Amino acid sequence: MTENYQAKRARWRRLLESLPEGLREHVSLRNVESVAALPPPAQVKLLEAVQAGLKRLPGAVEQLRVNPDTPVEELLHPSAVTAAEEQPQISQQVKNELAGLVQLCFPDMPRVSAEALVEADVMDIARQTAQVHRLLFQSDHLRTDFVLLAVYGLIRGSLDQLEELIKQAPAIQQALLQSDLPWKPNEWSNPHA
Repeated sequence: MTENYQAKRARWRRLLESLPEGLREHVSLRNVESVAALPPPAQVKLLEAVQAGLKRLPGAVEQLRVNPDTPVEELLHPSAVTAAEEQPQISQQVKNELAGLVQLCFPDMPRVSAEALVEADVMDIARQTAQVHRLLFQSDHLRTDFVLLAVYGLIRGSLDQLEELIKQAPAIQQALLQSDLPWKPNEWSNPHA
């Protein structure tokens, strides 16, 4: 069951009240979930940064999520290297393959639109996943039994989770059925469950 806006606001207010005193008045409701997810010492460090003059919380919250021991000075003056610069570049071949997949899923979409969609921020996780899959199959270690079985288990588990999301979303089911993408529900199950 989905949460309506009133219930979500009530939950956000409860989360806001759980934050350290002094930090609450600096956290907007739209940021409260990410701040509340930080470990308590990181929340205290965020409060120290706010007291020292931090104006924009989202970047500092993300940095504390990645490294809860980030010094306050670094939260106030983040390094010039952005997260985008730290991430590996996605190859053009991967982008082309992903654009082809988008067109397979949405056959009426022009190629130029599919390529633009692949470059959009919303597709970042799909680009990263495609890049990792390409690297996976280039690895010499994939031929090792324990590596192959572990990777196989991870991917099958991911497939189970994706299929569960599809089951819960009739609109996605309809889009999948209208696409040219072959859909065969996962028949594999975890014998240890």
